[in-house]
Amino acid sequence: MRFLLKALLLIPLLAVVTACSSDAGSIFFLPEVSVTPATAPVSIPGVTPPVVALASPGSVDADALNPVRTPIRIKVPATPVIPTKTPIPTPTPVEADTPTPLPVVAPTDTPSPESEQAPTEAPAAEATEAAEVVSRPLGLDHTLNVLIVGSDERSANRPWRSDVIMVAAVDFANREVGVVSFPRDLWVQIPTVGENRINTATFWGELNKYPGGGGIGLLADTIESNFGIRIDHHVKINFESFKDAVDALGGIDVVVDCPIKGKFPVEPGSSRLVYKTLQPGTYHMDGFFALRYVRERKTTSDVDRNRRQQRVLIALRNRAREVNVIPRLPALYDAMRSSIDTDLGLTDILALGRLGIQIESENAHGFTIGFKETKSWVTPAGASVLLPRMSMIDDRIQHLFDEPSILKNPNKPRSCPDLE
Repeated sequence: MRFLLKALLLIPLLAVVTACSSDAGSIFFLPEVSVTPATAPVSIPGVTPPVVALASPGSVDADALNPVRTPIRIKVPATPVIPTKTPIPTPTPVEADTPTPLPVVAPTDTPSPESEQAPTEAPAAEATEAAEVVSRPLGLDHTLNVLIVGSDERSANRPWRSDVIMVAAVDFANREVGVVSFPRDLWVQIPTVGENRINTATFWGELNKYPGGGGIGLLADTIESNFGIRIDHHVKINFESFKDAVDALGGIDVVVDCPIKGKFPVEPGSSRLVYKTLQPGTYHMDGFFALRYVRERKTTSDVDRNRRQQRVLIALRNRAREVNVIPRLPALYDAMRSSIDTDLGLTDILALGRLGIQIESENAHGFTIGFKETKSWVTPAGASVLLPRMSMIDDRIQHLFDEPSILKNPNKPRSCPDLE
């Protein structure tokens, strides 16, 4: 029961965004075969549904070593209120252990009396007012930005690299979320370290005990200093947490949109791996299967893997919505604290979880920093990395909420069939 409680509390976080990676333990190889998608969900027994040469550290000023972190503070209204843009107050010190309260998003299941009345022709002025959407400034200064990190950590108290890096920008006023995925090989300037792959920021932060929050703190400051995205909160998970979350839901239905070769379970529900091709279609995946799918990159690329991770998030959110996990969250909060590393409090998790369930799929925007926004480069030490085209990346970040829905799959390779 405790396992189920821990896993279920992770769902709302994943519903707003995540996935991570791992190495499988026992692998059995069989000849390559081609399979077709499953036609019905599969019951899962035992599952209850509901380095390169590193540049010498450079010298930086005191502000870079001790950045001021300013979480968003939003007053919680008794009922949903459309906020207006107000100037951000002067930053003030905040205790590290005090989570930033998020606004309470009221359920939308019960319609207002006005919504139940028969539609009537309204005056032009009233119709315009009713259709008005809260104006949104460009960029992510007005949103609550949550850093999602998938860890390749194998043992505690040792430096680790981030295997998945995402930022989820949450717009409470318009009930939308935008997700930006960063490839691991992105070559950036890391404060106190110098130029290196972005996924090494957590390693150096842990190793050097970065004063701004260790590995997570250094990664957050790296993203802000390179891409201008302020990080308000973080969630760090490992592959076991991800598998537990999927299994606690009874599995998820994932649309495989492109043929992909790799080591996958010989059949749904099995932990035995075989090298084969997943043909396009819908697959019911347990935690082990889903992890293999979001992690595979030997036959594709890290950029394509990021695209698959975002789509699995939508599958997680859809399943969480079906089983209605929100009412269970308050009782599960204490049981989950040791399962993930986050600075989100119970109030934060409830607000994010409720919003994640309520957001419609078409309002989940996102993009991955891919080959168009980068340039391949080989370092003097012979490592293949991606140099960011900063102007292109900045433009996409500024217009994140103008990006198509993740389900529209705008980054899908042209060679893949159009299934949607």
